[in-house]
Amino acid sequence: MERYDDAMCELAGCALETPGVVSAAIFMQPRTSAGLELAGAAGIEGEPLRLLAAAVADPNHPVARTFRDASAAFDVEPTAPGGPALRSHVPIFRLLDGRSVCVGVLAVAHEKPLSGPAREALHEVAARAGRLLAMGAV
Repeated sequence: MERYDDAMCELAGCALETPGVVSAAIFMQPRTSAGLELAGAAGIEGEPLRLLAAAVADPNHPVARTFRDASAAFDVEPTAPGGPALRSHVPIFRLLDGRSVCVGVLAVAHEKPLSGPAREALHEVAARAGRLLAMGAV
């Protein structure tokens, strides 16, 4: 949570346009660390956001697992009480040396299971984040 990036906050806001999504956070792997750092958020702030950012440091947290496994997880129950009933996590990929590498995670909260088009929309937001990174805009 050391620094937010305006472009990542804007993308988190775009995730809120997905039907049912009430909050979004984007976590990125900093160049100087193996962990994940909060890069932007929308629909969540203050203590809940601080707690989420701290929880993601645990390698067993669902966001950390999504990053490690480089595989999306949809409609999962939260590990901590409070907030919306479900969470979904989408890996963010970037091309490095000709191969696709997971460099972050888009994490969203929602009340009901996400439809196919909603899942596709979140994959597109994650892809946009990867393209921004590739262009050096972040």
